[in-house]
Amino acid sequence: METKQSKIMEKFAEYFKEVIYGGIDGIVTTFAVVAGFAGAALSADATTQLSFVIVLLFGLANLFADAASMGLGNFLSVRSEKDLYAVERAKELAQIRTDKPSEIEETLALLKARGFSDTDATTLTGIYQHNEEYWLDFMMHHEHEMPDPRSENEVFTGLATFLSFMAFGSIPLLPFMVSTSADPATVFTYSCIGTFLALVVLGLLKWKVVGGKLRSSLLEVVLVGGTAAILAYYVGTFFAM
Repeated sequence: METKQSKIMEKFAEYFKEVIYGGIDGIVTTFAVVAGFAGAALSADATTQLSFVIVLLFGLANLFADAASMGLGNFLSVRSEKDLYAVERAKELAQIRTDKPSEIEETLALLKARGFSDTDATTLTGIYQHNEEYWLDFMMHHEHEMPDPRSENEVFTGLATFLSFMAFGSIPLLPFMVSTSADPATVFTYSCIGTFLALVVLGLLKWKVVGGKLRSSLLEVVLVGGTAAILAYYVGTFFAM
């Protein structure tokens, strides 16, 4: 019997792509705001205090706006994919029912292209004709090369992206929330450390869900996310005053 933990991991795995995508984008996007502050290299006390407020205002506004944009974008993407699939599937079904000889020829060609002999391809095509739904699935996958998105839940997909973006994207901002009177360089250092640790957590999640080697999972996520964060920092230096 499956344990409760394994069921949770399976459910989490369904939306793992959204968690990773939203998490990395949230970290990097918010870090770009922080990097802009660091690149400005402000040192006057009054200006520094004002800059802390600016970082939080722009950072939080960016965090909520981008998280909502990505979540809704993912929602609409899955919804559109399902609508397109439904339209193409209806067309293919109509062709199977109104022009079966042509569909049989297409099925034979597809099977032969995948290494089946003439005899085996003919046998399989004959079997498919007795199961219209399976035949339709075969044609959608192999002729149209369209994965079946009907099992995807666009609401949960969008929500997973939004929550992941918010959770991981808030980490670079945390030092600015709790250390408003500290030295800007010190706070930025804490933000960099938090960003790195957040990427490590994403790498650990990838390893836990996907499996494979721990080192590879960590390096892949940390290097990709770290590279994007470093680029964000250097873009921020262009605003140095």
